[in-house]
Amino acid sequence: MTRAAEKRARKFVHLGDRLQAIARIRAGTSDAPAIAGELGVTIEEVAHWLDVHREERNVTLEELREQATPEVLKLRRRAARLADLVAQAERMLRSLHQELTSKQFGENPHLRALRVVHAQPARD
Repeated sequence: MTRAAEKRARKFVHLGDRLQAIARIRAGTSDAPAIAGELGVTIEEVAHWLDVHREERNVTLEELREQATPEVLKLRRRAARLADLVAQAERMLRSLHQELTSKQFGENPHLRALRVVHAQPARD
């Protein structure tokens, strides 16, 4: 088969679909044989997409709205994640400190229920 005939015989896959498939492969949620089967192309074709589109990626709406560089957006996401982790650690420390002090002084502030008098008197 000539190169021109081979080119016509290939199934056309839209650029967006190719980029989504590449993103799934890069993320590790799928592999080249699975993508090839889903889109009805050969594994060699998927490998060719990976080579041709190695510098391309999907752009998020957040990136378009912010008009910031991808590095800045990545740093913002990391900073937000770090702030969430610090807040979670502070809550845990506060809880553990409260538990420690309640055990040291013989009280349990976690259980603020009223003390109930026993229904039956204790037999001596």
